[in-house]
Amino acid sequence: MPIFKPSLIANSIYEIDGEALQRAGIKGIILNWTNTLTKKNAESVSDSMNTWLKNFQSRFGIKLIIVSNSKPPSQEHTQVNEIPALFEASKPKKKAFLAALNILGTRRNETAVIGNGIITDLWGGNRLGMYTIFVSPSWTKPRFIRVVKRLVVRMLRV
Repeated sequence: MPIFKPSLIANSIYEIDGEALQRAGIKGIILNWTNTLTKKNAESVSDSMNTWLKNFQSRFGIKLIIVSNSKPPSQEHTQVNEIPALFEASKPKKKAFLAALNILGTRRNETAVIGNGIITDLWGGNRLGMYTIFVSPSWTKPRFIRVVKRLVVRMLRV
């Protein structure tokens, strides 16, 4: 189970402490798109999320990149509000994370992965030795999946 256990659990991305990440040596963050930065099928981030992203990056100097298995919100979408983005990335494959590290210019041990996917984000990041942050999803999945995810989240909090 440790491979699925995050370094940190947050109810929302807005709860993430940039100063604590700096103290942990984090210089880059890989962000999930759907149910982490946006709601499912959203074309763009909300105004409040856009403000948070800009403030976080400028205040803490931590580089950001979006890595998502989702299709891009528009054709040839390689950036979201000046943040590099890799869509249809095939997480949890190592190739997606290694491409992100290359763009960020960071090493594995100085990069965090923030997302709501237990397999795509947590397992993908943990198996490469990255700092992982689980952000509770918005529970928009069918009931069975929702129940299973809640059980796993409870187990992770222990």
